[in-house]
Amino acid sequence: MAVFVNNATYLNYGNKPAGKARAVLWPVLVHRILYPEVAQAKMNLFQKVVMRLVRAKVYDVEDLADLTGFHKNLVLLIFAQLISRGWLSDDAKEITEVGEKAIDEEDEQTEKLVSGYLFQDAVTGKLWPRMENRLALEEPINHGEERPKFVLNRKTGKSINPFKPLFKARRCDAPTSANTLDAWQEYRSDYRAARQLAYSGELPKQVKLSGISYQSEQPESAWVIVWITASNDSNLWSIKDPFGIRDEAWWLANSLPKVLDSNKNLAKKLAELIGQPEPDEQTASEWLTSLKDQAELQVLLDYPWAKNDPDITAALAVLLKRREMLDSGQDHKNDLEAAITEAQKLLEVLMQWLIVSYQADNGALPKSGRNDWGLNERVLEALQIPSFKKEIIRVLARQHLQSVIRCLNSPVSSLKALLFAAALGSIGNTDHPLKSLSDKQLRLNDLLSLADLRNQTSHGNSLHTGKNYKEITIDTAREYINYALQFTEHFKEWINVQEK
Repeated sequence: MAVFVNNATYLNYGNKPAGKARAVLWPVLVHRILYPEVAQAKMNLFQKVVMRLVRAKVYDVEDLADLTGFHKNLVLLIFAQLISRGWLSDDAKEITEVGEKAIDEEDEQTEKLVSGYLFQDAVTGKLWPRMENRLALEEPINHGEERPKFVLNRKTGKSINPFKPLFKARRCDAPTSANTLDAWQEYRSDYRAARQLAYSGELPKQVKLSGISYQSEQPESAWVIVWITASNDSNLWSIKDPFGIRDEAWWLANSLPKVLDSNKNLAKKLAELIGQPEPDEQTASEWLTSLKDQAELQVLLDYPWAKNDPDITAALAVLLKRREMLDSGQDHKNDLEAAITEAQKLLEVLMQWLIVSYQADNGALPKSGRNDWGLNERVLEALQIPSFKKEIIRVLARQHLQSVIRCLNSPVSSLKALLFAAALGSIGNTDHPLKSLSDKQLRLNDLLSLADLRNQTSHGNSLHTGKNYKEITIDTAREYINYALQFTEHFKEWINVQEK
């Protein structure tokens, strides 16, 4: 077991997020680990096949093409690659000594032992799903003082005073093999998901390993700088991933209320981020509950028909809160992008409700395994949905049909794919809402524009990309918030009567 010790070791792996944010020092136990780092070999499979055949005295281009099924030009290209790397002789008839060494490797990877670090939450005792190969030490500029101060920008000299919370140090059990594996798998899963959403240059280097051993029994105590902003969801606040892999440190969301219970001053500072009055005589838990209740109460007052679906109620509450924040002057670029994200999330939740409430007849759907835009267009036209004009059908037809069909069982995908899947639910359901609502009511061109704008906010949109990006203004954000609210309200007749 280990107990956190309040020391002066501070770590900083990320930068301040755009917009209004509060820095907080989070207590962790740092475990030094040793692991075999996996490095891929330089020889690919095609090269290895040709090398083995050359070693078997098969080096005629036509013979190699017949045996491997490769085109002769591909064989010649592989020959050129192998000769240039010094693995084959110039006449491509002999394997060099270097080539023999490369081909005789037992597998396509080599390993070297490197050291790294795992982080154990000192509040909960759980391992963070993050691994690092360096300790990013941050030195305070006011050594010895109780509240450390750090330089945020060395060019301007701007500094920060992160909030250092009080908390009851608990005895943390040493990580087991099982929870170490869980942390590693969650880290790898987050990194894989992040690669699909971000440019590779925006991500820290991934730690690749094939095993872990702890170098010391007792971990070291440290404080990690984390940033907290107003949330994009019903959790009120968003703790940013200090390592920059995902947007949020999702593993800390449930820990924040525990920290707030012991740190009323922190609750007051975080209240400023969401434009709410600070708690008076309430505990932090009571205050958080009351804030959520207030938000949901406002939704039920303005949108009583939403009471039958708690997910739609929650998404409405988030969007209404965002509109209120924009009206109060919180209109930084980050806030405007969040507004676009939350507007789309409401529509995604609505599409998920449609998919589940109006089940599609799978037997009536095409079984083609390849994506055929022409087939997709014919399917969409056959649905005879009033709001599906030609330009709407043309855009939706670019979605992969089998992916859309998978949404019928697991409705997690892009807004366009979810709309396509929801439309398939009209097959055999004559009372489907999309059969009744007009193009004038739904304005699907605006929905597709919102989806495109949301995709823009998911990536870095600098001049370096060479692409033209639409500027998100306060008017744009308000426009799409109001559109998403009006769009959803058109479905109130069906949501209100839907049996839960």
